Amino acid sequence: MINWSSRIPYPRSWISAIFLCLILSGLVKGADKVLKIGYYLTRHLPRLDAMFGLITILSPILFIAIIHHFLNLLLDVLLPNNELLKLDKVQGWNPGLISWWKGLYSWLVIFLATIITIGVLDFLVIDVSSVRYLYHGSRDNLLVSIIVIIWVTTAAYLYHFEHLVKRSVIATAKSQ
Repeated sequence: MINWSSRIPYPRSWISAIFLCLILSGLVKGADKVLKIGYYLTRHLPRLDAMFGLITILSPILFIAIIHHFLNLLLDVLLPNNELLKLDKVQGWNPGLISWWKGLYSWLVIFLATIITIGVLDFLVIDVSSVRYLYHGSRDNLLVSIIVIIWVTTAAYLYHFEHLVKRSVIATAKSQ
């Protein structure tokens, strides 16, 4: 393995962050239909309000766990002797503990990366009109690009943190 600085996220962390951003954009696109149904149901059945809200907030855990599980099944078929996949070995059609952990941690990454991105943007107070001579596209596209770059970078560092903690726990367990 290449000597990589522990301050810079590993490529695996960047890939996880970009993949999570793509999954999240798909979830947001699909959430439009679900929210319309939920709005209709809660308008006619007000007691479903809290339950539907909780399901909406926690649904990324389920979707990411399922995606992780089936992606690992596919990679096991395509790359049967890959060393990186031995830790994430999955079997059967139901997501295992590792897939649920990836779903839960990805949900935490979504939440923390969003909060940190909002904080960074609030701190920077970006005035897009001052850079219009550098960027010929629309100002909205520039702002979305800046938001995505900050969000993906934050998510990559959070995945990198998970990797460093996992590596430290494994090293401690091996030394005992």
